[in-house]
Amino acid sequence: MKPQNVNGAPRTTAAQATNRSNTMSKPQQLRDQAFVAQRILVTGATGYVGSLVVASLLRDTAAQIICLTRQPNDRESLLAPIVEEWEAQAQGCWSDAVDSRVQQMELPDDLADLPDLASALVGVDEIIHCAGCVDYHDMPKLQAVNVEFTAHLLVLARRLELTRFVYVSTAYASGYQPFSTAEAALPEPVLDPTHYTRTKREAERLVAASGVPFVVLRPSILIGTAETGRYSGKRYGLYQQWMGLERLACDRYHPEFHTVAPELPLNLLHQDAFCAAFKLAYHWLPDGAYMNMVSAPETSPSMRVLWDMWFELTRPQTVYYYGSFDDVPFKDIPTRQRAYLTFARVNLEIASHHWQFNTGWLDQLRSKGLLFRDATTPTVRTCQDRFVASSPQIRSYLLRFAAERETTPRYVDVVPETAPLPQLAAL
Repeated sequence: MKPQNVNGAPRTTAAQATNRSNTMSKPQQLRDQAFVAQRILVTGATGYVGSLVVASLLRDTAAQIICLTRQPNDRESLLAPIVEEWEAQAQGCWSDAVDSRVQQMELPDDLADLPDLASALVGVDEIIHCAGCVDYHDMPKLQAVNVEFTAHLLVLARRLELTRFVYVSTAYASGYQPFSTAEAALPEPVLDPTHYTRTKREAERLVAASGVPFVVLRPSILIGTAETGRYSGKRYGLYQQWMGLERLACDRYHPEFHTVAPELPLNLLHQDAFCAAFKLAYHWLPDGAYMNMVSAPETSPSMRVLWDMWFELTRPQTVYYYGSFDDVPFKDIPTRQRAYLTFARVNLEIASHHWQFNTGWLDQLRSKGLLFRDATTPTVRTCQDRFVASSPQIRSYLLRFAAERETTPRYVDVVPETAPLPQLAAL
């Protein structure tokens, strides 16, 4: 008997995924005509990526948007981030005409009942699935939201006989691999950074095996816009790092600071770059496409560069940079720095892996006029400056320790000692 998924479709094994990756790695072409939908069901519209997607759809399509949420009566909280993003993109005021294109529908208490909404969703011809759990440590919720919710949504998609199902995954769904992430189905990795990446990969496989025409989008770490640093998401990724420093390293002056600082390019993606890429990908990607949405590694700053930027601001006397967590003398460093490194460990370990991505679709979309702002050290500095300006705690730190901060930091790369090679006996 073949292994089954929770939605009844055959489960994709690692070997099948590898074969599919090999067969789908051949160059595909963009659509001859732009994709158009009349009614679109969007999940995760109350979240960061979902609100960006809805705002982009309202600006660049004429479709009616149905937002599937758990808070059907709180329309104001649903619309607030969408309105902010729409007005920023359109450089105009939200109107009644735009407002009327957004509907809201309640999720059932039991997600297994999701397919029963089919009768109320007659006429929906596309689903864009942005909802997801990003809590690295909550395995039951990750499985329930990222995998099982996707499975139930695909049953609904088949009942509606959709034109297309768009799944917003993550660039890190590949897990730790020694090779570049193809824009194709993913094989099993050597290791996953977190259960989040594993569940997103499982969901991708459910989508591909569903029989519904699909597109998979894989954005990397989202940060604020390139021009102004405006950021409308929660404090995840780089913002989580800055938040940890705000709370654990800005209560006092630290003459010495110890941290892990890999010199590999980070996979940061500006909010406006994501929206620009989404708009063209939405219209022009063919069915079955997987698209990696990442900045060019040639321009992307490393974690080392981000630390340099931070220490230009806080100015300890001496900074000790380590290549990995195993090299840090945890018992000898200040308690709050130890707490920070423990807090940020997963993200810093992810930054220590050499992630590589194929970006053929981005290249092809540029031929359609895509203006994609790759992350650079200056654009990320803009985001950091905006974060600092918004933080009373950091501003207070800068004032309280102005005298101490007159120093220029000294940077020390700590190279772990290696055991001496055994001496060969004389012959």
